[in-house]
Amino acid sequence: MHNSHVVLIIADDAAFPRDVLGRWQTERIVPTFTIMSTELFHGAGLGNFDVAIIGPIRSGRLASILKTLDKGPHPVICVLETAGQMHTIRPEYPRLLLVQKHEGWLDSLLTVASECLKRVELGVRARKAEQIAAMNSRNAALGQYMLDNRHGFNNLLTSVLGNSELLLMDSANLSEAARDQVETIHNMALHMHEIMQRFSSIAVEMQVAEKQSQDETLELSQRIAAAN
Repeated sequence: MHNSHVVLIIADDAAFPRDVLGRWQTERIVPTFTIMSTELFHGAGLGNFDVAIIGPIRSGRLASILKTLDKGPHPVICVLETAGQMHTIRPEYPRLLLVQKHEGWLDSLLTVASECLKRVELGVRARKAEQIAAMNSRNAALGQYMLDNRHGFNNLLTSVLGNSELLLMDSANLSEAARDQVETIHNMALHMHEIMQRFSSIAVEMQVAEKQSQDETLELSQRIAAAN
């Protein structure tokens, strides 16, 4: 977990965020905090945080706060005074994480919030991994297409090179402009040929490296099996 996470604290009791921040400051990693009262919270900035913590709220305002936050994808932790409040709120908001105030409640709150932030980070990593996997899949498909068609492409290049060389051998019958154009075609074809040669070399190098890795893995497995 890293300190770029943002924790939103909503409370009408100034002591609540002070206590939470004071306890969190004792940890090795401290997130960024956004603190606001119910008067300032109207769903504004919804989504610009990773975890929301709801503390003591003025009478009659808790329901609207929960309704607004429950629409978002982020974990929401609500700190309540009594078990009765928990029994009342849990059926209506099953996604809500409830913490009852008791001796050591700050430690419990911090444990729950830290786990939520870890899950948020894992979710971010999973999405990035999916994006990388999709990109690698596209690149692999492109690379496979080039492998499948490289021989045909090389044959076409050979034809272009051969014909351009024949024209250059008879360049005396060409105008200066035509000769320049044929030379350009010939040079570009040579450059494309060099690229394809490098591509083929890379393909061979990757095959050799893959076989070497497989051989090393097999050898290690055989050693482990022999040792057991």
